[in-house]
Amino acid sequence: MKKVMLLLFVLLAVIVFSCTACGKASMNTSTPASTSDSEQEEEANDSEGSLGVPVINKQEENPPDDPEPDEPGKRSTTYEPSIFVIEASGSWQHELDAGLKVNYECELYLDKIEPHNMHDDMGAYTGVFWLKLTLDTEEYFSEFLKSVPFVDISMDAEAEGIRDDVSFYLRDGYTRDPTANFDIPDGQDSYLKPDHNGLADKGSFVVSATKGNLAVHAQDTQKGIVMGHQQSGASDTEVSYIIHVAPDPNREATQRDVKIHIMLSDGSSTTLDGIWYRLPGYPDDLEKYYNSGRSREILERHQ
Repeated sequence: MKKVMLLLFVLLAVIVFSCTACGKASMNTSTPASTSDSEQEEEANDSEGSLGVPVINKQEENPPDDPEPDEPGKRSTTYEPSIFVIEASGSWQHELDAGLKVNYECELYLDKIEPHNMHDDMGAYTGVFWLKLTLDTEEYFSEFLKSVPFVDISMDAEAEGIRDDVSFYLRDGYTRDPTANFDIPDGQDSYLKPDHNGLADKGSFVVSATKGNLAVHAQDTQKGIVMGHQQSGASDTEVSYIIHVAPDPNREATQRDVKIHIMLSDGSSTTLDGIWYRLPGYPDDLEKYYNSGRSREILERHQ
């Protein structure tokens, strides 16, 4: 009986061992197709990286979340370089005596080149200022000589001056001198005060005379006497100014109103209405701007 039990135990061990061996053999004798699928899975896993992180396809130059690069020639509009320009011109009349009048004309052109920031509108604006005067004496002599009708007197006088390096330094109410008075007379016994967010400046400069002429003609028709006198030359003139540029709190405007109060040494004064405007200031824009020669054109026209 013991031998039978021992034989059964040995047979059972052989059967178990054989089944285990068959299972291993069946695993090692997989078909070539299954082996190929396994290699493809390994390659797919390798494409995700050694840590299982997906690898970005090299053909995708721009990830979906990243902003696309600027198109060629496309310009930023946030802090672009700019050219700030101030232009003003006008004419006015000043009465020296009853019937004796002086007619004035002037032209102002200033600019500021800002290479980095379109919002930085403060600072030095430089340019050219032209001034011309002519003397009107017709009414004066008509009144003066109406009791002597046989006497005729006339006088013509004119002079011009120009300053080709005038400079205005504009600041807002946060940075300009708090003790300075920037008020401009409004012609109605009141004053215009600069806005706190607006730009303002005051100062003076000398305009150099470029030409001048005085011609006097007198004639006594009763006695046949004729006299004349001519003189060339003119003296320099001092010009004082106060300037206001309308506020632009966001500093995004392309055009703003300007008022410039002009005062001359003979007591005459006027307030000019001008404009401030912004132009693009990229290198190609600067080249076109300089080639246009706005300041040069004013100088050539008045010199």
